[in-house]
Amino acid sequence: MDNGAYGKYRQENPDVYTPLSTYDYLDQFVHQLTLTELVVCVVAAILAVFALYKLFVKRKNKNTNDQDKSKENS
Repeated sequence: MDNGAYGKYRQENPDVYTPLSTYDYLDQFVHQLTLTELVVCVVAAILAVFALYKLFVKRKNKNTNDQDKSKENS
């Protein structure tokens, strides 16, 4: 059919259809982060904390302004 080309390909590339569970060296979780990955994670965490801080400060200021306006109207 293909003059044995597929058989030759399978000999040269034996791991084409091997399931990932057979590889011992693959880890599900990374045990060591590179410096770049660590910096990206720290910056993302800082931005998340800053966003939450701004959200709560804005909500607190809005509540304070609403109370001040309601006292002025009374």
